Amino acid sequence: MELALEGPQPRAGSLPALPGVSAAATQDFASLYASEFPRLAGYLTSLTGDPEVAREAAQEAFTRLFARWRRVHEPRGFVYVVGTNLCKHSWRQSGRERSAVASLGITSELGRAPHDPWLRDLVERLPVRLREVVLLHYYADLPVAEVALAVKRPVGTVKRRLHEARALLAEAVSS
Repeated sequence: MELALEGPQPRAGSLPALPGVSAAATQDFASLYASEFPRLAGYLTSLTGDPEVAREAAQEAFTRLFARWRRVHEPRGFVYVVGTNLCKHSWRQSGRERSAVASLGITSELGRAPHDPWLRDLVERLPVRLREVVLLHYYADLPVAEVALAVKRPVGTVKRRLHEARALLAEAVSS
């Protein structure tokens, strides 16, 4: 379930030098960005249904990674967790905005293609501890070991949470 979106690609030498960060480390970041930005933006688009919000969240996630490059042990997991959290914030914000607009009795059609929220709604109903691993493993397509590193839990815990989440989702679909 991977969508790929094109994003701005860093050029060699276009990234600023960070104090104490080697040119090789900067190049490693650029390589990660080039390979993961389209996947991350696609994943976030599948979560939000809005490519614009997804690109912004992906860019912000990579910006935050770059600022912490030397301290992050699992950069791929880091950008997926940060991107997911940014989208959650966007959902909360847009929910508050929709509520405010509805209370004013204003209707507005933004001209966006409708997004089928069925699956996202089912996943959002999961408890946070389960939802987090489902989003990272199934939507972001991260291996279980990387999900474990990203959420700072043992691999066995992540597997158990995925199992629990699948059972809850199967129950929700069958009812």
